[in-house]
Amino acid sequence: MVQHMRMTEKEKLYIQDQIKSEQLCAKKAQLYQDQTRDPSIQGLLRQCTDKSQRHVDTLQTLLREAGISIPITH
Repeated sequence: MVQHMRMTEKEKLYIQDQIKSEQLCAKKAQLYQDQTRDPSIQGLLRQCTDKSQRHVDTLQTLLREAGISIPITH
């Protein structure tokens, strides 16, 4: 039997909002990365995109561990 972590509705909503914020951050960093020609700035923006994606992955894992289904968004 799988035992899920208990999460309040408020916690769930907060995590879902944070996922959306991180996804927006990654999307913006990717857009700026595509617009710049400076390799050092592209590298920094790539790091931002990667970090935001790791945050999204971590937050989605928290929801899954709490037994909450995660809608797929892009």
